[in-house]
Amino acid sequence: MSRHDFFPCAARSDSPEKPEVRELIEERNRFLSEHPQLKPLQGEIDRLLGTTLDPSLRLEILFMLISEKLGRMKALFGEVARLAQTSVPD
Repeated sequence: MSRHDFFPCAARSDSPEKPEVRELIEERNRFLSEHPQLKPLQGEIDRLLGTTLDPSLRLEILFMLISEKLGRMKALFGEVARLAQTSVPD
């Protein structure tokens, strides 16, 4: 058994990326340079998607991430709404 058997390998395709894919990656990189606060989220997405090429699993992972973020936003919105109601005089 070689030492490489102990290290996980990210899933990847040996075929070169299509021009459309390269263009989308460049667009994403420009967006991240304009919004650096989103780089940790992109890192999380890259980490989770980097282990599978199956389109169905990739969509499930993205759905899970979006659902989690929306759940957090909903909870935060509820807290803000509660605070707004308590700050308005009767």
